[in-house]
Amino acid sequence: MNERERRERDWLAREVALAASLTDADRVRILRDLLRTADAIRRSKSPDELRRDEEVRRFLEDRPARARYIALVERIE
Repeated sequence: MNERERRERDWLAREVALAASLTDADRVRILRDLLRTADAIRRSKSPDELRRDEEVRRFLEDRPARARYIALVERIE
């Protein structure tokens, strides 16, 4: 495991530990905040901006960063 992979694994382990300490009410509150934020951002964008965002999202779904993340998760499991 190289240094970058070790840092990613350590970061992910810390995030999992933090998430494990949350109550269900905390999780619901966080998800509601995220949904409100996403809705506000979406409402502020023009149709062209929304179209470009969707194109970028589709483009990035199949790129190396996603594959690297999936590989990291598989190694941790």
